[in-house]
Formats: sequence, C-alpha cells, structure tokens
Amino acid sequence: MTKSYVADIGTAIILDCGQDVSSATVRTIEAMKPDGTVVTWTAIASGLNAIRFDTLIGSLDQAGKWKLQAHVTMPTGKWLGETVELLVYAAFK
Repeated sequence: MTKSYVADIGTAIILDCGQDVSSATVRTIEAMKPDGTVVTWTAIASGLNAIRFDTLIGSLDQAGKWKLQAHVTMPTGKWLGETVELLVYAAFK
C-alpha cells in the first residue's frame, strides 16, 4: 500500500538515520500528530542505518500531516534525525 490511513495496524515506519546506528542503546521515533500532540514510539534497528516502528492499534489516530523525528542514543552520545512528514488519510480518501 502506498498510503497510510487512520487505524492502520502493522504499517512499517522506517526512518533512515544516514549513518550507522546499529550500536544504539535507545531508539525512538517522536511523532507530532496533526493537532500538535507529541507521542513517542519505541523503535527497533532496521539494518545498519535505520530505525523502524510498526504501527499498533491507536498509533495512527488522526488524519492529516504528521511530523516524525528519529531519536537515537549511542554509547558516544544522543542524536536527532531530520524531521520528515507522513500524510495519514481518513478512510475512503
């Protein structure tokens, strides 16, 4: 599927961090909903350079433009990824 919809379950959200983050001890994705609320999703490694979160019940609960940002803690420090946007559609769009 090429679009994400409200209430989708199992959608893989993968953020490329642009460098090797395989030694990260903490991987999260900060997600700002269209209404400005911020939630934190626990992510897992996806290859050497990316992190991944598979949506759960209630993860995508609003239609509109979401902003996502990787947060990675490595043995040498903490970093943020670039902010990316995810458009989530209401059903039947």
